[in-house]
Amino acid sequence: MSGIAIIMMVLFIVIIWGGFVTALVNLSNNPDESAGELGQYAATSNEELAALEQQ
Repeated sequence: MSGIAIIMMVLFIVIIWGGFVTALVNLSNNPDESAGELGQYAATSNEELAALEQQ
């Protein structure tokens, strides 16, 4: 491999894995249970929504 190819490979590995790590950190700071359209409303926990589906 040429030097340019190695530099590009390292650069894109850093970009891809950096995006993956950033997404994981963002998800851990903003979990699905508290984000989104219904995240802050009452009666939107998994248990309460599952109980509604069984009715």
